[in-house]
Amino acid sequence: MKSFVKLVNFEINRFAKIYWSLVAITILSQFTSVFLTVHRYISQANWDHISPVTAQLAYVKHYGSISFIDCFGTVWFMGPIALCAAAMVFYIFLIWYRDWYGKHTFIYRLLMLPVERWNLYLAKAASILLMVLGFIAVQIILLPVEHFFFNAITPRIYRMDMTVADAVLSFPYFNLLLPGAAIDFLFHYGLGFTVVLVIFTAILLERSFRMKGILLGLLYGFLSFVLFWTPDFLFEVLLPGVLHQQELLWIEVATTAIIAGYSILLGGYLIKYKATV
Repeated sequence: MKSFVKLVNFEINRFAKIYWSLVAITILSQFTSVFLTVHRYISQANWDHISPVTAQLAYVKHYGSISFIDCFGTVWFMGPIALCAAAMVFYIFLIWYRDWYGKHTFIYRLLMLPVERWNLYLAKAASILLMVLGFIAVQIILLPVEHFFFNAITPRIYRMDMTVADAVLSFPYFNLLLPGAAIDFLFHYGLGFTVVLVIFTAILLERSFRMKGILLGLLYGFLSFVLFWTPDFLFEVLLPGVLHQQELLWIEVATTAIIAGYSILLGGYLIKYKATV
């Protein structure tokens, strides 16, 4: 266990500078989005109506008030989230291939460590999961602070008050990032982690069998995709109405767990017995 923790820490530290740079970009960009959104609204209101309260009320009645959710739909706010997601997708491949193609074939040193090779596979997967959850935690912490900043710089007469939870639930993209129900959160991120495991296993198939491994990796990804969508196809297309939506969700959870478990077993076997330098 101690060796596994050290490997996870090692993998995270290798990406730490880029990771914290992405966090800093997210913080600065999202606060910029809040400021610019409010500034644009107030500037337009002041341009249209220079007289005091009655004109301000008329402006709000005609154009509507501003709410915290208005800050979400900008490139400044959603852009860094997309950037972080793209960086993690890129890193899923980089975390393996830099060891094979990096300086002095670093994978040779990793495979020679006096630890179970399975730990290398699990440590890389765990580091991806922890970094993704870290991004989510940063966003959860940021939202109340950004909400406070929004309220502080927006005159009460222009502002439509809403809680952070209401704003998140009202914005479709945040429903994917921060699902309201615990089961939806576990399913979304469990599915995402399973996709990572499938990609890891496909990469190890390619590393183990080279050209033939590319086809095997693509085939493995395709079969995993088909297996995951089989319950939906069976109970929503061929046999609609047989299961309730909640029952179908639990079948999908079980299917995802099977794919994840088999990916770990196959990936562990490949890195232990088949992967070559």
